[in-house]
Amino acid sequence: MYWPIGAPKTYAASKHVVRSINSPDHDDVDKLAITPLSPDAGQLTPLVLEHEQTPIEHTLAATPPADDHNAIEEQEIVDIKSSRAGNIFTTVTASSLSVWQTKPTALLATVTRSNHSLETYGPNTSLLLRPDALIVIVQTKKGFLITYSLAVDPAARVYQTSIYTPSGSHVRRPSNEAYSKRPNLVPEGGPAEGEGIKEVSVRFRMVIRIDAGISKALVLDDELVVTTVKPAAVQCIRWTPDSSGSSHNTELLKRMTWLVGRPSVVDMSYDRPMNLHTWVTDDGRAYAVQRLSATSTDSTNHKSLFKGFCFHTPDHEGLFATKSAINARFSLIAVGCWNGTIQVYSAKDYLGNIPRSHELKLPVSEASSGNLTFLSWSPDGYCLFAGYDRGWAMWSVYGKLGANTFGADRSMSETNDEEWLCGVRAGFWVGGGAEILLLGPGRRELHVVEMMRSSVTSCFTMSNISRSLLQGSTSLMLYRGFETSDHTTISGDISLWQTVQVPQAYLAYQWPLRLSVVSSDARYLAVAGRRGLAHYSVGSGRWKTFEDPIAENSFTVRGGMCWWQHILVAAVESGSSYEVRFPLQ
Repeated sequence: MYWPIGAPKTYAASKHVVRSINSPDHDDVDKLAITPLSPDAGQLTPLVLEHEQTPIEHTLAATPPADDHNAIEEQEIVDIKSSRAGNIFTTVTASSLSVWQTKPTALLATVTRSNHSLETYGPNTSLLLRPDALIVIVQTKKGFLITYSLAVDPAARVYQTSIYTPSGSHVRRPSNEAYSKRPNLVPEGGPAEGEGIKEVSVRFRMVIRIDAGISKALVLDDELVVTTVKPAAVQCIRWTPDSSGSSHNTELLKRMTWLVGRPSVVDMSYDRPMNLHTWVTDDGRAYAVQRLSATSTDSTNHKSLFKGFCFHTPDHEGLFATKSAINARFSLIAVGCWNGTIQVYSAKDYLGNIPRSHELKLPVSEASSGNLTFLSWSPDGYCLFAGYDRGWAMWSVYGKLGANTFGADRSMSETNDEEWLCGVRAGFWVGGGAEILLLGPGRRELHVVEMMRSSVTSCFTMSNISRSLLQGSTSLMLYRGFETSDHTTISGDISLWQTVQVPQAYLAYQWPLRLSVVSSDARYLAVAGRRGLAHYSVGSGRWKTFEDPIAENSFTVRGGMCWWQHILVAAVESGSSYEVRFPLQ
């Protein structure tokens, strides 16, 4: 269902050597110094000391050592996180936090901590981003959580695009008559570049100290869930206090009767559509967990915050769980194990009926693949991506192995700086599955790999099943082997796939492509992005789009599309109504 295509696009915040802040020409980034807080500030709880916001002081960093006075080495990226909408993502190094726009990919803002802040709270170790991208949380080595608030100005723009257009009679002029009414149109603009690069401001919010030590943290819409080490407990910190004025709740793991033994939680994940958590404990078990209301109590009249069921119990050390991922579309839970295999379970209900469905195995041994580092389902649920220390692999929803990099020549990949083939540390899906962003083993660059997927995953119609149509980030690929003779299809010199590029003017404002459909005779194609749609005639080689951008933005295709002979039928949402439309040919 999913196939990576082409070489990835690579992004980095800076070159391998960056200027020191004391350099005369360095005036674009200020060091952010967090004022140290007194021990008696805030309210002390058994597990958390929460401090109120303090003023931000902008100061210059100390002078680097004499042997490195003019430049400092670029730091490795420790962690990356994306918002639920996918339009914003953040990266963190040992001493800095960066905010990026996903499409077009651009660095919007960077906050660098001062030496005093690093000594007081410790270097950054991991990153959390609230799903609505309004709050960023940086976890430090000394058990602190430094929170920042993000504010996006929809009217302001960070960069001004300037494209050089040469004069002369032999200049090829772009054809964008269908978008002549759109203001400030840049025909050469790429996907999602029509609205420009928005401005983001980052402000320090507060510091939270976890006295018991942080084992794992998970950020949700309403609260921050933190599991601690000593004592082993779960702390739920609300973003806003509840009706009683309380902002946090705590429950010890030893009081959770549904936990086996007295483990500690080492990994957590959450799926909003299923309203389900998964916990992985240090004894290799995996649990399906649900958050309870504030008034729930157990059999001993103890106030409970969570209830759960153990669905993965390892038979031997190789099956100890390390990672988990939830697939809401097919009600599946993937559990990554020490030996590199992935156990997939089917969540039939919320009462603990989660039997094992199938097992995913790599084509190489555990010694060749390394440890599992990243596990994620595609947004539509049809693909599972797994990253390892020495490569990555993809499977279909029910276990068909797709692309993997374990057959690549590792020495040649390292020589050519193709580190995205040599391993994955972290990542996330972009554009609803059109691309995947990966952090390689070098931790200095971000790689965006484009995906081709079957149109059946987005629009389940008979024509898409009988005709092979692949949908990419900016193009479609139609299989033409059905119209050729058997002798032609056997020949390897002739390409049987026709690549059709979606108009840039449509992609600039409506990326990503959400749906695609082909007619039963393979004469017509249609695509739908964020809003509107566009259709293509294979015979004439021309696209047809809306001339008026207001009409294009007035509806969104929700219920799919299909072709009836040469007529396109689309089920759309327009305002507060649902309609079936027949766009004119």
